[in-house]
Amino acid sequence: MILGFDIGNTHIIPIFYNKENGNILASFRIPTHLEFTEDTLFIMLKEFSKNSNLEIKKVENIIVSSVVPNINENFSRLGKKYFNIDPVFVSLDNTESEIRILPNMERGLGADRIVDILAAKKLHSEKELLIIDFGTATTFDMIKDSTYMGGCILPGIALSINALFSNTAILPKIEFTEPETVLGINTISQINSGIFYGNVGAIKELILQYKKSFPNAYVIATGGQGQKISEYIKEIDEYVAKLGEMGIFEFYKLYFSKENIENGN
Repeated sequence: MILGFDIGNTHIIPIFYNKENGNILASFRIPTHLEFTEDTLFIMLKEFSKNSNLEIKKVENIIVSSVVPNINENFSRLGKKYFNIDPVFVSLDNTESEIRILPNMERGLGADRIVDILAAKKLHSEKELLIIDFGTATTFDMIKDSTYMGGCILPGIALSINALFSNTAILPKIEFTEPETVLGINTISQINSGIFYGNVGAIKELILQYKKSFPNAYVIATGGQGQKISEYIKEIDEYVAKLGEMGIFEFYKLYFSKENIENGN
């Protein structure tokens, strides 16, 4: 069994995989807290695996996809203390065969975007791919012939809502819901419609700009709010709910196949 962690700015998702085929046996979601210790994490993992009828002692490898470097050491300690395993952290250094970076481009691609790319390539290996991830930030990544062509980042839905709440005196922090109309009748419905349709318009325009250079790009969306948004944007070809989780297992396969080759196995 493989244990993966998808660590984002808002949530941490522990994922248990079948080692042979990558099927997700169980996953759960907890808020991202910087004060988590390896002991706290193990208690939660142990309880959750028990409730899911999984034997936690069967974990053989740990893969961590993290965009919160401040807590990475907690996961290293978790692996060493409770599993006698050195976790492997997702990075570009171990994906050269699948993701090539252009010479003039910085190598700062986040782990979340790396695993999205690996999963999308697994699903559609022959296509030019435009991947949109609706997370805390909404990210765009363009892949052609296994080469990362570039991308962009804009504030996500939750981040936009928090920005309005944090930087104004009287606007409330709202729970985002799909608006019934653009004609909001109170402050909450007006924020909802503005955030929702503003995102729809921005995503459509960005896809249009990418399509000018890559007219055959196949557009895949993922991420928490992506499903609602995707229903309004015909330019999105496919929504894949667990793209990142799929990509963590693809990284596992890539990393350990490379390690076996280097060790002569």
